[in-house]
Amino acid sequence: MDKRNIIFCGGGTGGHYYPLMAIKNELEKKMENNNLYYIGSKYGIESKKIISENMKSLLIPIKGFNRSFSLYAIARNCLLFFELFFGLVKVSFFFMKNKPSLVIATGGYASFIPLQIAKIFNVPYFLHEQNSFPGLVTRIFGSKARKVFLGFDNAKKYLKNSDILFTGNPIYNHSQKDMSLSLDQTKRTVLILGGSQGSVFLNNIISECIDNKMLNNINIIWIAGLKHYDKYKHYNTESIKVLSFVDNMPYLYDICDLIVSRSGAMTVSEILEFKKPSILIPFRFAAENHQVFNAKYLEEKFAALLIEEKDLTISLLSKKINEICKNDRVYSSMKQNIEKINNPDSIKIISNSIMEHLHAI
Repeated sequence: MDKRNIIFCGGGTGGHYYPLMAIKNELEKKMENNNLYYIGSKYGIESKKIISENMKSLLIPIKGFNRSFSLYAIARNCLLFFELFFGLVKVSFFFMKNKPSLVIATGGYASFIPLQIAKIFNVPYFLHEQNSFPGLVTRIFGSKARKVFLGFDNAKKYLKNSDILFTGNPIYNHSQKDMSLSLDQTKRTVLILGGSQGSVFLNNIISECIDNKMLNNINIIWIAGLKHYDKYKHYNTESIKVLSFVDNMPYLYDICDLIVSRSGAMTVSEILEFKKPSILIPFRFAAENHQVFNAKYLEEKFAALLIEEKDLTISLLSKKINEICKNDRVYSSMKQNIEKINNPDSIKIISNSIMEHLHAI
């Protein structure tokens, strides 16, 4: 196969960035003598992470569209038009200099400009959509993509004019630090996740539940977030483990019985990967309410319980946690239901499809 120049784009958040790097790492194993490039946002998570991937990169000064109605949001969105213009110019020169033969994108605002330039320069591209409800970038560019890979099968009803393939979401594997927690093996263990930064809302709810002794007789592993750890670390006991950040999530998924979490695409995919029952509380400000769609994917299969923020109280959450953890029939039913859900070999399907395309051109 001749040498190819391939541009990867997508980022802003870990939900877009990490699946892209998982695809990139797998393709690197299968390709030789190819030049790989990355385009993202200087304000996204990629600005701190991409240096470790050993790729030539272009980080453009662009942020996502602000969906609120404040004066700040209006001013920010006006500035966005200037960012788009200068971004289009920079990315155009990047394309002309590096002459890509393929673009691979995972959505998010960081991939909008590269995909637009790919269309203008007639460069073929693949898209991967992580969420149950496709993001704006996927809906705009999906119909012209060589293939749109879907993280959730139910997203296909929103992309009827696209060439789609259900693959699931690729999980990004990286070196992990060994860890060990001492827990009471006679109790079920609940893992509390608030996303990569922690959740103020969930932290407050969990702390109130503990203060009111509503979560007794269960182990709690609580990832509070780097910024919030000092506020909650005093809750540490033999049965409550408060953590700031964890580099070895597979270990925690393995030892827990129930997950209480937000419902970002990658969190839901990891729940599917490790086959754990869950209580999902979608972030109410998520773009186009996509976290609700993600949570419904599991709820409709009776593998998870969905509680929206507006309905959540300490009494409701503690009641549902105790019902699942202390009722073997309820727990076993949820466990069996999630084990029945098809979880394809995402990274293999995606990389094979891209390699077929590369061999054909």
